[in-house]
Amino acid sequence: MPVKISRRRILQSAAVATTTFAVPYVRGAFAAGKLSCGFWDHWVPSANEPMQKICQEWAAKNKVDLSIDFITSNGDKILLTIAAEAQAKSGHDVLSIPSWYAAAQAENLVPLDDVMKSLIDQNGKVSQAGEYLGKQDGHWVAVPGTWGNATFPCVARIDILKEAAGLDIVKMYPASGTPDKELADSWTWEKFLDVAEKCQKAGHPFGEPMSAASDAVNWVGSVFQAYGAELVDKDGNITVKSDATRQVLDWFRKFVKCMPEEVWAWDNAGNNKWLISGKGP
Repeated sequence: MPVKISRRRILQSAAVATTTFAVPYVRGAFAAGKLSCGFWDHWVPSANEPMQKICQEWAAKNKVDLSIDFITSNGDKILLTIAAEAQAKSGHDVLSIPSWYAAAQAENLVPLDDVMKSLIDQNGKVSQAGEYLGKQDGHWVAVPGTWGNATFPCVARIDILKEAAGLDIVKMYPASGTPDKELADSWTWEKFLDVAEKCQKAGHPFGEPMSAASDAVNWVGSVFQAYGAELVDKDGNITVKSDATRQVLDWFRKFVKCMPEEVWAWDNAGNNKWLISGKGP
């Protein structure tokens, strides 16, 4: 008869990438128990398949009865799932939580200090941002992951940028060789605004989300950081009233005139649809 092993032990096993548990047991069908995971349903077609394969391979090696749900972010479904499971004290054993939401659910999450110790010992220190978000009140409440992580770069057609705004992306960052230092150094948010204004006049307005969608929050936050503007500091103090905030708001006042009005209502698919529509640059 197999020895009962907790879900906690399964998580520890995953962290250190072992193929057997520390305690002896007789391997049988699903000898290590059951585990349910909820992951973000990736936008990119077929992107879920590699994640599914990696997880199932691990489950097969460790004799775990693994179930996986991919949860869409449309309509804030993944956020609603997090809130519902926290309230019910029941649901998935492992759940993908967008970076800043782990802190909000800190009291409902199982401390993972032992898991993180194994990971850090094996792979090195976590980034400062990852630790700030995943460690609350001195304890790790979430394991930083890469599923869905992105830098949210703005993308556009090379030919339109060159024709409408005189911006030679290929020269700035050639496919092979070193970047053009002068052009690369001149690529600032002020230059970005200048290019946006020229593209808008040429009939190819930029399309960046300005709603409450996470894509909007991410890229807008990057611009605020670039100008040194913070609405709330790391200690929770409100710091919105500053010269830096006024400066970045003035930048946005000019920039939003270069985009279609519907950006204020876009969800996370809005900018993607704008790009493939051919209307933008």
